Amino acid sequence: MLANLLKQVLDIKGITSAAVVSGEGFIVEGASNNDRDLGFVGGVIASGMASSRVLGELLGEGDISQAMIEYEEGPVLLMPLTSGDEGYVMVTTLDSINSLGRARFQLRKVLPEIAQAVSA
Repeated sequence: MLANLLKQVLDIKGITSAAVVSGEGFIVEGASNNDRDLGFVGGVIASGMASSRVLGELLGEGDISQAMIEYEEGPVLLMPLTSGDEGYVMVTTLDSINSLGRARFQLRKVLPEIAQAVSA
């Protein structure tokens, strides 16, 4: 079921890859429209989200709802699926910053289903 949901995510215009990463940094499931290997990013994603959570706590801003990192080849969007350090993170790569608004809007519709599939 999770694989099918990630394929739906890839149908969103501008999204080039999608993965669910565990709090420990393991790729639970991933899909890509190109030859991108998502396996190596799990640990980096987990530590980056942990750092973002700590920063939010220090600043008194509450829990992180999403993070976006912009690179030359396009942005990476990180969205926690569950709260806490042991939660899961939805990671998507986009073709350009111009796709960010549409992707965020469309992802909000499918994230609850993905979170449910991960916790099942």
